[in-house]
This record gives sequence, C-alpha cells and structure tokens, in this order.
Amino acid sequence: MSSGLPYLNKLRKPELVEFAEKTDLQDFSDYNKNELAVALDKHLSSNRAIFSGEKTLADYYKRLSAPPRGGSPVKREAKVEITPTVRKTPGRKPNAQKQEEATSSDEPSSTRRTAAKSPKSPVSPSEVVRRSASRVRAAFDVPPSPAQVTDAIDRQTTRVREGLEQAWTSSGVTERTHSLRANLSSLFAIEALVVLVEAYTVMFDQLPLRFLTTIKANPTLHTPTFPIKVPDLFRLVTPGFWGPFTLWLLTNLILPLIAAYFFNLSWHAATGGGARRGRSAASSSTFDPLTFNIAKALLVWKVYVQGFTFWGMYSNLALEKVNTAIPGNYYGMWTGTAIGVIGALYEAILRRS
Repeated sequence: MSSGLPYLNKLRKPELVEFAEKTDLQDFSDYNKNELAVALDKHLSSNRAIFSGEKTLADYYKRLSAPPRGGSPVKREAKVEITPTVRKTPGRKPNAQKQEEATSSDEPSSTRRTAAKSPKSPVSPSEVVRRSASRVRAAFDVPPSPAQVTDAIDRQTTRVREGLEQAWTSSGVTERTHSLRANLSSLFAIEALVVLVEAYTVMFDQLPLRFLTTIKANPTLHTPTFPIKVPDLFRLVTPGFWGPFTLWLLTNLILPLIAAYFFNLSWHAATGGGARRGRSAASSSTFDPLTFNIAKALLVWKVYVQGFTFWGMYSNLALEKVNTAIPGNYYGMWTGTAIGVIGALYEAILRRS
C-alpha cells in the first residue's frame, strides 16, 4: 500500500471515477469504492511520470512523495528505560521497606490480570446506529448528509430550468407572438379578417368538393379508409361561379372602397379639405373605415334584402347564392359592418385622447 492510498480512500466515489476517466483506467465500472481506490493507486503510482503534471492529482502525488509518518525501522532509536532511584526513608525497618517494594512491583501485574479478566464495556445504541450508517454509506456511496442531497437536487433543477428557458428563447416563439399581436392590433387587420371569411365562404360554396381517390385502411397503424376530395376547379370556367363571386366582390368590397376613398372624413379632418399638405396628410388613411362599413351596410340592404340586381346585370339566383353562402345571410354581413363601425369609432377616440 502506497502513502497516497489513504488520500484516495477519503474521497467520494464520483471523484474517484473522475480520476479514473481522466487517467484512462481500464475496466473500472464494476469496482466498488475500495476496489477502485486500490486500482487507481496502483495505476497512478506506476504512471507517475505521465500524470504528475495534472493539477487535480497534485494532492495525491504530494502525499505519495512524502515519507511515512512512522519513519524507517532502521533509524528508530532504542528506548532507554531509566530506573528511578529509590531513596531510603530514614527510620524505616528493612523488612517493612522490602514488603512495600514487593507490593508495588506486584501491583501492575495484578492490575493487568484484572483488566484482562474484566469484560468489554457495553456499546450504546447511538454508537451502533452510527456505525451501521457508516457501513451503509461506504457500501452504497450515499452522501453523508441530507443537506448535500438537497443541494444536488437544487443544482440539477436549476440546470433543467435554465435549459428550458434557453430553448424557449432560442425558439423565437415570444418574438413571433409579439409580432402577430402587433399586426392584429389594428382596424385594417379586423376588416381584412371579415372580408377573408366572407370570400372563403362564397368560394367554398361555389367550388364544391369532388371525390378524387381513397386511402385504404392500414391494419398496422389502425387507420380507417380515408376518402380524398378536392375542389371542383372546372367550375372556374363556368358563369355559375363568376356570377355570384363578382356580385359579392362588387357589393362587399369594390363599391364600399370607392365610397370610402371619395367620402373620406378622416382625410378631410387631417388636411382641412386639401388646404394643408404635410405630415398630417401623410398619416391620414386613404380609405375611411367608417364610410366603408356604412356603404357596405347600405349595399347589403339594397341588394340582398330588397333584391336590387344592378339593372338586370345579375340574376336573382346569384343574389340568393351569395346570401345563403355567407354565415347568417345578410344579418351576418351587417354584423361584420357593425364590428367595423365600432372599431373605427374606438380608434378615433383613442387618437383624440
């Protein structure tokens, strides 16, 4: 056993494993702590010239190069026993002095015999529990105190939390969420959503789905038979599609935009009727959203309620198809215009405040 082995025995098993991995110790995974310390001591002492420069092994090699504590047996000096001189007490008789010396010489032997015959002192229960806990820690390499276990759990939890926060930040979800909120927080976005919903419902009604093929059931994945349908694009070359679609485009988008451009109250308030041209004119909207929604509501009432066909340009069937395609019929169109009017008024109030 080298002088560095006690130092290795004092270390914990994870630290010994770290030394073994750093010094390329072979086949140490099945060792317990004591076996690993012995194998590591042999490996480090035999390869001292290779690993002596490692900073983490400096303490080990410092103890390895230190001489043993007891010194060499050759250099030990023999102990010289000094026999104390016994002074003769004046006035004592020789027989009494001899008896006293015999009693004093016999006392250590009798004391040793009594100590040998006396039984060992009983061990307290707390000492038994402490020794058992030490054996369990040595066998299973359990941390010596619950505080260290708590610290290790806290460190691991902190690492996991920091990793999740870093992954969430690098994904860019927060930036995209803020950008989407900025784009949707405007009256233009609300009007665009209303128009897109109406356009989708009209096109979906005029382009019915046709059966294309069927995906067979897969017993391995437990998926049922799934038919695939696609829009009938051949309807695009027929007047049955363009009649209702152009009617909706005219009444719900084109004519309201023309009215919002020419009857632009916000532009007039910002520029003073064209007298002032500058930053206020540039910041004012080209189309007045309030006028757009009012014109759209009037056209819906005139066309889809009263049946105005633009002097015979569209048939009553086209009016009926558009009216039934949009959810809620003309009430649904009026709901969209009401949302636009409320949004325009609210935006105007926020600008004035």
